[in-house]
This record gives sequence, C-alpha cells and structure tokens, in this order.
Amino acid sequence: MKKSANNRVKLLVSIINKKDDARYSEIVNDTTVAVSFSGIGHGTARSSYMSYFGFDDIEKRVAFSLFPERVERPLLANLNKGLRLFLPGSGIAFTVPISGISNLVEKAVLAGADKNEKQDARASSAKKEKKTMHELVIAVINKDFTDVAIDAARDAGATGATVFHTKSANNAKFEQLIGTSLSQETDSVFFLTTTEYKAKIMEAIRDSAGLKTDGGAVIFSLPVDNIVGIGIFEDDAEA
Repeated sequence: MKKSANNRVKLLVSIINKKDDARYSEIVNDTTVAVSFSGIGHGTARSSYMSYFGFDDIEKRVAFSLFPERVERPLLANLNKGLRLFLPGSGIAFTVPISGISNLVEKAVLAGADKNEKQDARASSAKKEKKTMHELVIAVINKDFTDVAIDAARDAGATGATVFHTKSANNAKFEQLIGTSLSQETDSVFFLTTTEYKAKIMEAIRDSAGLKTDGGAVIFSLPVDNIVGIGIFEDDAEA
C-alpha cells in the first residue's frame, strides 16, 4: 500500500567532522526517533572547493539515519544550526527516499514521530512541489582505480568525493552474467552533484574505469530530496 505524504521513512546521509559525531547523535535523538549507523570515510576535493563542501583531505564521519519524513525539515534545520553546517568545512546533510524497509523498523520509527507533535506540525505543513536539484552518484570500484575514477569525474564536473573502503562479497552469479570478475578489494566512492552533471559524471567513470575495464566499477545514482551545508537552506530563503 502506498504511504501517505509525510508518513514514510527516509534516509538521512550526513558527512561531518569526526569531532561532531556525538553531537550529531544527540541532535537526531532530540528531534525524533531514528536508527543510525556511522563509519569513517575519506574526503577529497579540489582545493578551491575543499572548505566550501566540507570535503577536505582528512577523515570524515559518515552517518546514515532512518527517520520519519514528517520531521524532515526540523531535523535538517536542527543539524544545520547545531553543527553549524552553514559554515565552510563543517559538512553536509541530505535526505534520500527509500523504496523498501522492514515492517518492524518502519513501525518503530513512525511511532516515535507520532509522539513529537510539535516537530510534526512544522513538517506536515503544505510543501511546494520542487524538482530534484541534486543526485548522489555511487561507484563501487577496484581500489587501484579509485584515483582514475575521481579524476575522470572531476573532469566531468564533480567537485568532490567521499571514499569508503569496502569489499566485494560473493558476486559469482553476477560475474558469470557480465563475463568478468569484480575486484575483491574495492572502494565505494560517493559523489554529491547537481542533476546537470549526473549523467556526465557517470559516463566519465564508466569510460575510464567501468565494468569493461580493469577498474570494474559498478555505478548507480540516487535522488537527493533536501540538503543543508551547501548554499542556503530552503527555510532560510523562505524566511
């Protein structure tokens, strides 16, 4: 059954400074009930963009939180203010729609939002229809070709990336269908970009390090709904 507006679970992705990890959890838990996971990523960007996007050449804490959509705007606003994401180098936070989730997790997260009527009232107010302005491009690639893919993406318009060290796991059936083996030691590279550059970046990675090359990159993208930490937060603009 299709979920009604503001009555579904979404994913919050936050790339922040390592020292802000505890504060991030505090803000999320004070705003709503959410289930969160975090890990260490490595940020990289051209020097002219490093401070603006928060992707400097140091370790970053990357957090993923499942949260109720009805508190999306207050949650982003609280993170923007509490972590000072409006300042260069402080990080970014953005939301992504999800297509499925276990019933137990969904019920717990949505029930938690029901108890927070003050936050819900703001989030459930009428929202203007808007086009998706940003996309998250993800490339899972042979770690020896990570720099090749990042350089190609930069030439295609990408301004920065976050890299996670990952591992290929039991992909024998897929490898048989595509006629090639995937590298066991991989990097998962995240590129946050505008819709204008999404296709160009994906094509550049494919041509330089795609499945038919030694890079063996698996490339896909996700739409980004709302974002703080780049430009003006929409609530500020409306105010």
